Amino acid sequence: MLLAVEPRLKGVLIGAGPGSAKTTLSRAFKSVFQARSMAARPFIEVPLNISDDRLLGGIDIERTLSTGEKHPAKGLLAEADGGALFIDHANLLEEGIANHIASALDTGEVRLEREGLSDRSPAEFVLVGTFNPREGEVSPRLRNRVGLIVENAQAVPPDSRVEIITRASRFHESPGLFCALFEEEDREIARAVASARERLPGVRISREDVRKLSLATLSLGIEGNRWDLVAVRAARASAALAGRAEVDDPDMIAAIQMVLVPRAERLPEPGSLNEADEAEPDNQSDEVQGDDGSETIDPGPGLSRQAEEMVVRAIDSRAPELNPSILKSGRPSATSGRRAPALHERRGRHVRDSESKPPSLNISVAATLRAAAPFQKRRRERAREREGVAEEASNRAAVRVEPPDLRFKQFKRRSGMLFVFAIDGSGSMALNRMAQAKGAMVRLLQGAYLHRDKVALVCFRGKAAEVLMAPTRSVEVAKKLIDALPSGGGTPLAAGLMESLRVARLSRLKRMDQSLVVVFTDGRANVGIEQAADAGRVAEELRQVGAIFRAEGVESIVIDTRSRFISGGEAQELARQLGGRYLYLPRPDSTSIYNAVTSVASSIRVGPPV
Repeated sequence: MLLAVEPRLKGVLIGAGPGSAKTTLSRAFKSVFQARSMAARPFIEVPLNISDDRLLGGIDIERTLSTGEKHPAKGLLAEADGGALFIDHANLLEEGIANHIASALDTGEVRLEREGLSDRSPAEFVLVGTFNPREGEVSPRLRNRVGLIVENAQAVPPDSRVEIITRASRFHESPGLFCALFEEEDREIARAVASARERLPGVRISREDVRKLSLATLSLGIEGNRWDLVAVRAARASAALAGRAEVDDPDMIAAIQMVLVPRAERLPEPGSLNEADEAEPDNQSDEVQGDDGSETIDPGPGLSRQAEEMVVRAIDSRAPELNPSILKSGRPSATSGRRAPALHERRGRHVRDSESKPPSLNISVAATLRAAAPFQKRRRERAREREGVAEEASNRAAVRVEPPDLRFKQFKRRSGMLFVFAIDGSGSMALNRMAQAKGAMVRLLQGAYLHRDKVALVCFRGKAAEVLMAPTRSVEVAKKLIDALPSGGGTPLAAGLMESLRVARLSRLKRMDQSLVVVFTDGRANVGIEQAADAGRVAEELRQVGAIFRAEGVESIVIDTRSRFISGGEAQELARQLGGRYLYLPRPDSTSIYNAVTSVASSIRVGPPV
């Protein structure tokens, strides 16, 4: 409702878990935003798989073919001009698409420069986005363009949950009858929004209150003046919605909650604003009105203390559900919420067209027609001269496509990685190896959603190796299985490596092209694949397994679990045979192992970022 009253807030992002009705709520914004508007306001929904052409616009093929001149076609951003743009699961939006939307929010227009076409269209809209915080954050560029962010709603009490279920059942039984029951309430909301819009230009906020908001911004460690201005606009919209002619404390607390707290880089410290308030004393305090004019009033005492109290009240009201990562990390990672993409020749989602000829020979018909359309008139004239065809017959001919017009499809699909943890369960050091591997596995699984990674567990001990955990993303399954790992007996190292290789091969059949085998061992094998104990035979088996790893391109890391003072270099030799990396950690722990594994994984992931 604040956004409907004050579109200069640019947008709102709603973060909540599944089943919280955030998508239903966002779609209902259409009727609120349209409240008592003379002209229809578009409400455009952006799908996650949208292409650049559909978002930004491109060539109108039909008009171009008929006239022989290039004509632009509007994209969704231009169609949303004067209305709202809705994105469900905005955290899963492609980076390039998010950048285009952020640019349009900044400039209020869409600039199209492609395929010899230059066009500019107005795109003044507000953005409404939803996301699940557990699936990653929204692009920092979009977060920095919208004014309001609402995350982690309070828990719903049991009575309200019962009412929700009851209403949902009534709606599914008779949608028309259900909507009629709330028709009057909908009209009241529309009247409240329309009245607030009319009241907004006359709402005043005093210089003293502006200073409180600025001090609140400083206490939360937010840089720049942009969010001070946005907070002032949100406070004035809140006052207008409440029917007040002047901003009051509840309005400023609402602005702090929805504008400043989600962007906080630190928690405020008691008394931290006293020095800032005293360093630049206010001799006078003007009232800031909606459009112009000001009047002088006396400054209130203890301004910094009042600002601190407001921040504390705003945070305390959200503290049980406040996302600590927002306050802990100053800026969200640029890759949050986006899984690792990779270009592919044959499979995946069609994302772009290229003039270069790939081996797949997937021709993009639409892009080819766009490339050929501007030259149809000239080619028909050449055909008439060359073939002596009448003008009328030439115009009825099919579209003339030449080799330079051909465009080929490029596909992109999500490329996850399989981490196969092969743990030596033999000997007295088995428990230490398992503890180190457990922490690293759990941390990998906690971030596995972003890259669609999976983790598998292979244990080798006694006379054989076995897969204790098939590839999974479940943290709970990994914890239970690794706690129950058996230990003791011989070291069938070659059998463990072959079992890990088999798991990696099976993952390729499920379109998981990249595998990384992480071997926890001291490298001292004493049992062969066929349970032979002959040292020469065991060494030869390891050389053969290493040759298979290198031939199939399976990446590996050998983590030496034996102290360097008593090590004979067996683990280092094993890494050389596998063609992998050798890692010795003086003080091995789950964090150092996790950092090493993720560093190697980052260097071998397929495909450049798109």
